[in-house]
Amino acid sequence: MRLEDILTRLRGNPSTTRQITLLKRVSAALQASPDCTGAAVVGSFAKGSADRVSDIDLVAFCSDGTGSSLLRAIEQQIAPSEIFIKFDGVHDPKSPFQKLIFEDLTSIEFHVISPDTELILEQPFVEIVNRDRCLESRASSRLAPTEHDVTAYHYGDRFLAWELFTCLKWLWRGDFKTAKRYLVNLGRAIEASEKANGSAVC
Repeated sequence: MRLEDILTRLRGNPSTTRQITLLKRVSAALQASPDCTGAAVVGSFAKGSADRVSDIDLVAFCSDGTGSSLLRAIEQQIAPSEIFIKFDGVHDPKSPFQKLIFEDLTSIEFHVISPDTELILEQPFVEIVNRDRCLESRASSRLAPTEHDVTAYHYGDRFLAWELFTCLKWLWRGDFKTAKRYLVNLGRAIEASEKANGSAVC
């Protein structure tokens, strides 16, 4: 599936206008960047199930040594004044990622993947850039896990606010069961981490 297909599908959903506008800008920057060998939308926008609080999930593959410059190309499409909180991380030194929550409670996460970093594109995904069949070389027929399958407290304190934000989205959708189950798992993971570090949760 291509980006134009997903944009056509979501045209009748005004609640995602903010995300679609940003997605178009970022996609144009990725298509124009010589550092980008492949890029895809994954998550709820690829599945066609996005709503008002769905985040944009992007994976961008870069040529060797260009991860930081491609990350900056994406960042330049985002107005700093609209960012409520930003989370920075790395898969490895050459493959950075960011997760951003905006003031209107929309969000985006984008992962820049170097040639040496192992990452498989699971189904479904929406093609943005595909130079020299980059996406085919990374694609799997396996279905992507749902956000319900996310490991609690995987990145520790640094991403705790992101995890709570995910729970807030479930609550907004009325999915109290998933939110409560995740919060229980999150509490257990925090307690286990504190015990391993020899400290106590107050």
